[in-house]
Amino acid sequence: MKILVTGCGGEIGLGIGRILQKENITSSTIGCDIHEDHAGAFVFNRVEIISRADSSTYLDSINSLIKKYDIDVVIPTSEPELRVLANKELYKKVASKIIMANPQTLEVGFDKLATAEMLRVNNLPYPWTMPVKEGNPKELPCIIKSRFGAGSRNVSVVQNDLLEFYAIHRQEDIWQEYLTPDDQEFTCGLFCSASGEIRTIAIKRVLKGDHTVAGEIVENSDINDLLISIANVLQLKGSINVQLRLSNNRPVVFEINPRFSSTVVFRHILGFKDLIWCLEDKAKKPISKYLPPKPGTRFYRGDTEYIKLLDS
Repeated sequence: MKILVTGCGGEIGLGIGRILQKENITSSTIGCDIHEDHAGAFVFNRVEIISRADSSTYLDSINSLIKKYDIDVVIPTSEPELRVLANKELYKKVASKIIMANPQTLEVGFDKLATAEMLRVNNLPYPWTMPVKEGNPKELPCIIKSRFGAGSRNVSVVQNDLLEFYAIHRQEDIWQEYLTPDDQEFTCGLFCSASGEIRTIAIKRVLKGDHTVAGEIVENSDINDLLISIANVLQLKGSINVQLRLSNNRPVVFEINPRFSSTVVFRHILGFKDLIWCLEDKAKKPISKYLPPKPGTRFYRGDTEYIKLLDS
């Protein structure tokens, strides 16, 4: 099997490359990104430069690599690319080679307002969420965040002193309920096979900025039941990442990232091998057994250094 991983210089792309390298399940792993100043060359057999996802030549650049290397499977990892590929008509054309969640999941996950509405109409716990342009938030403090896009770069806690500033300058964003306490945040892996088998993992995480730097495996029936409900509502196919907090003694989802997680390597080591399961599913093979890790298992993120020497 020959695999092309896009966004290969990013955290998720490098993580996927490391897993493929270790598992030795591919005859050739090609990485591509919009520039070459990254560590991809240490992880992938070959690295290529492609057009940006918002370029009119993006798809042509991907297709040229598929033909050049006789690629069997493409794994897009960057959100801009996934947004392009989420187009339903385009999805039909590329679905045979690409590993990504189904269109309904992508559509809901990329839109935080749609995520909250999906939860509400299906009688699942949800944080109140409203567009900034529709007026002041229901209560303070609250959260302001981008309606579209993952990560915590544009997330702020709003108090009275900055309410007017945000209301004027962030009209396209959303207000959202501030779920407390802060130390009860979880990142959850959610996978569903083509045959409908659902697998989950819940990690109570420690954040530094918007990165998970440590975590603990948790077994919580309420979280597990909620994840299964979400998979069923979205008719999920593939692997996604669900962010939630335990607030008022119940799990409340505040974000769904419809892609592989930045914790993909952690989870793989712990036995939640969603990347491998997706590849097995794509090849129409039985998916490997899942042995959930023991509750209380902890992990920590370290750094890996790569040195590129100048040619003599």
